[in-house]
Amino acid sequence: MSAAMKRPAGTQGVIQGRCVPPHPSSEVVRCAVCMTEVEERAEADPDGESDEETTVRHPLLPHDRSALLWVEHRPTERLRASIRRWVTALMHDEGITGALPRTEETANAKVISRGSGRLAGITAANQLLLDWLPGADWSWAVADGQDIHEGDILLEIEADRTQLLSTERILLNIVGRLSGITTNTRKWSSRAHPMRVAATRKVHWGLLDKWAVHLGGGMTHRLTRSDARMLKENDLASLARSDERLPHTVSRVLKELDLEECGAFVEIEVRTIDEAIAAAEAWSDRMQDIEDAQRLTLMLDNMDEGKARQVMLDLETRNFRSLIVVEASGGIGYDDLQTWKEVRVDVVSTSGLHRGAKPLDLSMLFEGS
Repeated sequence: MSAAMKRPAGTQGVIQGRCVPPHPSSEVVRCAVCMTEVEERAEADPDGESDEETTVRHPLLPHDRSALLWVEHRPTERLRASIRRWVTALMHDEGITGALPRTEETANAKVISRGSGRLAGITAANQLLLDWLPGADWSWAVADGQDIHEGDILLEIEADRTQLLSTERILLNIVGRLSGITTNTRKWSSRAHPMRVAATRKVHWGLLDKWAVHLGGGMTHRLTRSDARMLKENDLASLARSDERLPHTVSRVLKELDLEECGAFVEIEVRTIDEAIAAAEAWSDRMQDIEDAQRLTLMLDNMDEGKARQVMLDLETRNFRSLIVVEASGGIGYDDLQTWKEVRVDVVSTSGLHRGAKPLDLSMLFEGS
């Protein structure tokens, strides 16, 4: 193995990432790798009228739950356990149920990018190599959350030839798929700025998809149903009293909520202007005597632009805006982002970040190929 491929003692092949902001916004956000809060600067005027950079601060939103997945330069046990489960399932589907033995037949290989994008999946790939390829040595040339280009060498591996051939496709699938989500999220996040974009719970690979969204500059939203108290259409229907109009149900339920049992934040789904204002009014009354008042997330579910603009105007006029995070959701596509920026909602949540994202094209080439 070359000197460049030797792993520092104790790192087990895990590259130490740089403090790289996850997207080109101008918010105070957490670094994609180390989770330290960093201030980002707005990019230069795209119209070329000014070369000056300006710094703008926006309040952090409760939808970012990434600190539960990564802390102090490493994945949390919660994320690592999820990675192990997915890697094990993929290996078992391949008919491999135990670590692959190493023989004297050594091979060297490189993983090369066939396209441009943003890399994700190194932590998962490392887990695969550690658990299933004993004796392998490898070195990453890049870090999770870093932009890559066609032709870049991402990874060099020295391992048993059969080990490499048996796990080649699985490794490429993991990194390619997660990088595809991160690359797609980066595209959405850049288009949406300064509005934020967030994932939904319609994920295929659970926490791995959520982490990939974060590396692309998106927000994870809830990691599980119990992570935050989210009152959706079915929740409200089950809590409604006979002959009670939905705006009244919305108001009553928010006033009766046990805030100690609500998790990280409270969110309520509304479909009409009346429901939205009823929620905001009830929350304002609830927070009136609380010194450290928390914000309510108001999800405008499948609400059209016109109604959403009226909700925003009413929130401002009635001085509810400071207590409300406004989230738009439901059928919002990439081409709709400019409209919702103009409406001035805080965040758009969409499964478009992670469902159907095109995987990044990667190849593994053996030495001599």
